[in-house]
Amino acid sequence: MQDIVNRIEGRMNELEELITLLGQDADENIRADAAEMLGEIGGARAVRALLAALSDLSSVVRVSVILSLGELRAEEGRPALMSALGDSEANIRGVAAVALGQIGNREAVPPLLARAEDEAAAVRGAVAWALGALGDARARETLERLRTDGDPETAEAAREALGKLRAG
Repeated sequence: MQDIVNRIEGRMNELEELITLLGQDADENIRADAAEMLGEIGGARAVRALLAALSDLSSVVRVSVILSLGELRAEEGRPALMSALGDSEANIRGVAAVALGQIGNREAVPPLLARAEDEAAAVRGAVAWALGALGDARARETLERLRTDGDPETAEAAREALGKLRAG
């Protein structure tokens, strides 16, 4: 029994240390690694810390935070992720689209559709993937258009998403 208590206490200490690193370490790579580890641990405390870190000035950290929120399927992060679709940095917009697809709430469909014409091909591809993951018929017309996108990866993502819509 004491072994179990010790393991739980160790896990709680690890969580607290990661939250501290995410919020306070001067090195953006340490903060990003802490975000990834919190994404692996999960739980309400980890999600709250990740949500707070969405305002980090480093895009490296924000990318890790967004990916972790998606992996955790953190519904409470959905509003912030929908806002991140409008970020000035394409990498943030792209990972936000993927995270929204992972979370799986169809309320994300309208803002994703609005990003389907993004100037960055990687964002358009991420949007196509997310729309396929969400499986909402409202995306069909947009995915048909993206199927002929000039970027081959975007076009492939749209074809795969359309296949999911047809199968679903």
